[in-house]
Amino acid sequence: MKKIFVLFLLVLFSANAWAWDIRTNPEERKTRREEEIKKMQEEFRWWPTDAQPAPVKDDKKSGWWWWPKAPGSAKPWGNRGYIYLYKVIFDYRQEELPPPQPKELRPSLLIKKIIKNVKIYFDFDKSDLRQDHISILNDAVKTIKRNPQADILVTGNCDVRGPEAYNLKLGRRRAEAVKNFMLEKGIGPERIRIVSRGKLDAVAPITDLVGMQKDRNAQFMIAEVEEVMLPYEVKPTGVVSIGENKYFTEEKEEVESSLKVDTKEYTVQKGDTLWKIAEKQLGRSHRWKYLYELNKDRIKNPDKLKPGTKILIPIE
Repeated sequence: MKKIFVLFLLVLFSANAWAWDIRTNPEERKTRREEEIKKMQEEFRWWPTDAQPAPVKDDKKSGWWWWPKAPGSAKPWGNRGYIYLYKVIFDYRQEELPPPQPKELRPSLLIKKIIKNVKIYFDFDKSDLRQDHISILNDAVKTIKRNPQADILVTGNCDVRGPEAYNLKLGRRRAEAVKNFMLEKGIGPERIRIVSRGKLDAVAPITDLVGMQKDRNAQFMIAEVEEVMLPYEVKPTGVVSIGENKYFTEEKEEVESSLKVDTKEYTVQKGDTLWKIAEKQLGRSHRWKYLYELNKDRIKNPDKLKPGTKILIPIE
């Protein structure tokens, strides 16, 4: 199963780190920035560590104080002092690359600042943009153009129905729909990155129509990011681990499209079967199992429908 690990990257605080010097020209700033990233990656090689004690959060400064006294098995110990946190989306291009080797350096994204978090919902088995998406996406384009340092990371998601391989492709099509909209509005392709999660993050059962609508989405962040190369399967321990696919930062703005969920009532006729009803009402006869799960409280025996029984048909 493919996974995206979202991690905290610990960086030793320094008054000179990430400094902005208005006296240097853009080319010099770029060179210095590349040197800083390289240095940061070198400093990160020691992590994870089991040195103790673990970092302690400083709520006033939004950082952590770390001064381990007992070394662990990892060598060297790592940095000491006051540290602050960056979020990292680890191995974000795993779909495009061969399976990783242990400790292999993989493209990862260092998230420095999230400007806007957006989520739009899709109809069942569809990747077409809905009309209610357009104004939201147009506003996102304006935000991107106002923030030339920001990029876009789009993640496509699906509900629990269907094979995993199919849903990975469907999730990618949903992410690509957002990407294509941005391209048509003049956003450069180098500023857009997409990932498909398929149904890996789906949580709603098939009886929860609203929940499944929420699972069918493309969510994207507009953020200042930096691509870095980090070793495969870096997993911090203790307080800095936040699990997979979790965005543990405060977004400046969150936007969602409207939920689109509706049902109609159908009265079972003489000679009806769930197979026939699914083919006529949902366009696919094999979806009779879905109808049964949705109407278990109304159907006693799925093989013998009682005429006059009223069942719910989802409008998707």
